[in-house]
Parts: sequence; structure tokens; C-alpha cells
Amino acid sequence: MLNSATRLTARVAAAALAAATMWGAAAAPATAWPIPLTDVEVNYLNSVRGAFPGNDDQLLLAGKQACRMLYTGQGTLTTTNATATQHGVSFEQAANLVGAARSTMCTQAPG
Repeated sequence: MLNSATRLTARVAAAALAAATMWGAAAAPATAWPIPLTDVEVNYLNSVRGAFPGNDDQLLLAGKQACRMLYTGQGTLTTTNATATQHGVSFEQAANLVGAARSTMCTQAPG
């Protein structure tokens, strides 16, 4: 039979082990975010920062939306007009974004 000091030590050790396990499980996903950017995405962002409004996440989303339109055969003019309308920017700003997306992220898009 274990004495009370041994039982207390065992309980403290079990609680510490449980806490460490939970902390480790909670910390694991934090190392997976943010998702690292590819060289292509960095080049794209460097091309559109300051020329199109938004943070990097918004710029990437707008560029990937433009790529999707280009890959589905929408054409540069249609994609540029849609980008300008959707984001409330000038045609020139949208054209810059679509051109940057085409030259970096969606180089194989038709047209």
C-alpha cells in the first residue's frame, strides 16, 4: 500500500503529464500557420503591393481569382473588368493585378 506522500506525488506527476500533453497538442497547429508563400506568390505580391489595395491575403485572393477566370477562358479584358468591379478599383489597377497574376501565378492560362 502506498503512503499519502507517494500518492500525492503520483497525482502531481499525472497532472503535469496531462497538462504537458494538452499544451503540446495545442501548440502543434500553431507551427503549421501561416502557410509559407511560394517564390511565385512572393514575386506576384512584389508586383502588386502598393498598386492594388489590400493586404497580402487580399492580394493573393484577387490574383488567384483572376487566374481562375483566365484559366476558364474568360480572357484578359473580361477578367480585368470583373476584377475592377469586384474590388472597386480603376481599370488600370485591375489590369496591373491581372497582368502580374498572368506573368507569375498563371503563366499557362490561355490567351
